Amino acid sequence: MSDVVWPELDAAAWAATRKSLHLYTQMLGKLRVALSPSQPNWMFTALLLSARGLTTGPMPWHGRSLEGSLDVFSSELRLELSDGRSRSIALVPARTIADIYADLLAALKALDLDVTLSPIPQEVADATPFDTDRRPAAYDPAAVERWFRIVTATAGIFEAWRAHFFGRTGIQVWWGALDISLMLFNGKHVPPPTDRGYLLRYDLDAELLNVGFYPGDDTAAPFFYGNIFPQPENAPQLPIAPAAASWSDTVKEWVLPYEACRTAADPAAALGAFLDAIYALCVSAAGWDRGALSYVAPKRPAHK
Repeated sequence: MSDVVWPELDAAAWAATRKSLHLYTQMLGKLRVALSPSQPNWMFTALLLSARGLTTGPMPWHGRSLEGSLDVFSSELRLELSDGRSRSIALVPARTIADIYADLLAALKALDLDVTLSPIPQEVADATPFDTDRRPAAYDPAAVERWFRIVTATAGIFEAWRAHFFGRTGIQVWWGALDISLMLFNGKHVPPPTDRGYLLRYDLDAELLNVGFYPGDDTAAPFFYGNIFPQPENAPQLPIAPAAASWSDTVKEWVLPYEACRTAADPAAALGAFLDAIYALCVSAAGWDRGALSYVAPKRPAHK
């Protein structure tokens, strides 16, 4: 694996692999939804980063727990029970989505897990059910590792940046769109929008800042994004940084192209400037109380 922290990520070059990766994460996401207790703002549905890929985290199961994961380096899906039993599903050589899904269901059965999953992909244009998708698929481990390096580096910056926020926060991988995001909640409820679907009606019921990384698709190159809800007035005209960032009328968010960030003299500083600028808009345009939401960590004792 290369030691390049911010590698090139050509949306077109890894499109077929990205689609397979996305659908595998959707399978894990549906497993997490099926087994996890509900939490506000759908936090119980998201996947989490691990040192080797993605994980559901431990999910309760009749006094035990189950964890599902996608291992980027061994190219497999894995199910692990707290009683020591486990099953693995190889992702290479590449097979059809239907084959991988059938193996996942068989692994659940072998572990005596009676779980019902919906085979319908969500938030994607092609909603071909997993169990009937027998089209040729691709899975390039090197391309997945490049994506993983980016989201890992991004998460590290998010972790350090959110450390000064005194409020509810979380870093999630949302399997609906395959984006990693950091959400900050200031603790204030707001009436949810009435013109949105089921998901957003129960997602957008609190004031929040949401920033993240989207790996691109057939129409867009990879980019970092940021938004505030409720959206401040004149959001497109509000000042944003760094210079490469701008308001996107397409996604209705502030965006920073990944290519502009990775080729900057200091990519981490460029992303940090983007985060700082959006948070400044929370304070100035959305009326957040900076003082009340600021946190100063206590000094850690010297190691002895």
